[in-house]
Amino acid sequence: MRSLALSAVCALSSCLLLPVASTLGADAAEVRPLSGPWSGGKFTFASRENKTRRSLSGIACPGIGGTGGGKCLVVFDEGTMAHFVDLSSTGYTVDNTPVRLRSTDDELDAEAAAVDENYYYVTGSHSAKRNSCESNEASRHVVRFAYDPATGLAKRDKDGGLVDYLDKDSLWGLMASQPNLKDYVGERKCLGTEPPEDAPEMKGQRGVNIEGLAASGGFLHFDFRGPAIDGTAPILSVNAKALFEALAPDGAVTFLNIGKGRGVRDLSAIKGGILVLAGPDDDKANKDVKWTVGVWDGVPSRTPDYKELATLVTDDVKLRDCDKELKLEAMAVIEDLPTRLTLVIMSDGMCDGGPLTFEIPRP
Repeated sequence: MRSLALSAVCALSSCLLLPVASTLGADAAEVRPLSGPWSGGKFTFASRENKTRRSLSGIACPGIGGTGGGKCLVVFDEGTMAHFVDLSSTGYTVDNTPVRLRSTDDELDAEAAAVDENYYYVTGSHSAKRNSCESNEASRHVVRFAYDPATGLAKRDKDGGLVDYLDKDSLWGLMASQPNLKDYVGERKCLGTEPPEDAPEMKGQRGVNIEGLAASGGFLHFDFRGPAIDGTAPILSVNAKALFEALAPDGAVTFLNIGKGRGVRDLSAIKGGILVLAGPDDDKANKDVKWTVGVWDGVPSRTPDYKELATLVTDDVKLRDCDKELKLEAMAVIEDLPTRLTLVIMSDGMCDGGPLTFEIPRP
């Protein structure tokens, strides 16, 4: 199950795609939120409700781009349940229709969601636990399930189960086979370069930490908050069908130059490319690095076509009573016009995602 497009890339590069300079936005606009944080209801969970409400980490919208509104799947890095929202350019409404992401109670640490013409996809972080460096095997899964294009909701069988549901753990081995990722894949690979809070005797090893996901042209693109090295961060591209149906799927790694101290935090497919949300990497020393949005053409390459479009300025955003902190992590395109893009970006640390809207120039 090998993609011809990815095969061609790998034939040229041996799937070893190296860091190169990209266009960092000296002329990129500074953009403040147009509105938000919105309130549109309350996500409900069986346990740890307040903590889980503040852990929204990914969003996927089948029919949003350019249409003005629709249903979106949202995932959380706490617990085992995903939910839905109804999203438009003027607001959102929480829909507590639950989606159980795995059959066990082991926490997936769901960090990102994506959607194509047939399926929703959700990925775990595949990372060690941040504060202790303990291995977290439950996070090493990617799941897919079918949805109804008329409603945006997951398809269900007569017993309420998810239609065409598959749960795969092969991405871990694929990462370990990539020459420029393998050193950051393994047991107890501490994140970033700093010792973890609960294990100060250990050292940061820049362990892999998936934060975002996009589906485009038959591929899944997984982005990484870490390893982040010398201003670059990797994106792993793999044929979506092969990841779930082949014994040994192929992959290609592209490094984007997104700026020192940053990792990639989410991806979103647009016409002609992939939007890239970048923000602080896994080191606390870089927690105040500014958030940016750029565009990558979506083609795995030694010389990636990447351009920074905007710096997101959030210092005026007021936290509400239930909010803890603002960490932009889940990006949806709600208007894709010839000259501009309107984005809704949700935050880990904000109750129910705390959506903010931004308008940035269209590349």
